[in-house]
Amino acid sequence: MKITTANRGRTAVVKISGRIDVYTASSVGEAIQSLIVDGASNVIVDLTSVPRVDSSGMGTLVGNSKSITSLGGVLCLVGPCEGIRRMLEITNLAKYFRIHTGVDEALDELEACAAGRAPSWAGGN
Repeated sequence: MKITTANRGRTAVVKISGRIDVYTASSVGEAIQSLIVDGASNVIVDLTSVPRVDSSGMGTLVGNSKSITSLGGVLCLVGPCEGIRRMLEITNLAKYFRIHTGVDEALDELEACAAGRAPSWAGGN
């Protein structure tokens, strides 16, 4: 598994390549927590190169989503494959995330929210 990060203002983008499972979940969690500690208001987790997330990985993502939400931020998931999307829906965990098809889409919506414009996911969309 490979993790890269980039800052886009107060939003951090985490790109993950490989599985997020019992062996790698802690590394993902540490990377996200480090970004939050360093001042990221929002975190975008790019899953376009992640083929699978097991229950440990999902727990890490949900836990970090709860952490950043408690600080007034948002954790977005970008590009989850069909299997990951299905797991999020079946387990009712999708409610913890804003899910986007691309990083630019997620950045645009977070920017709209910061500027006081309602993003498309606000108001039950």
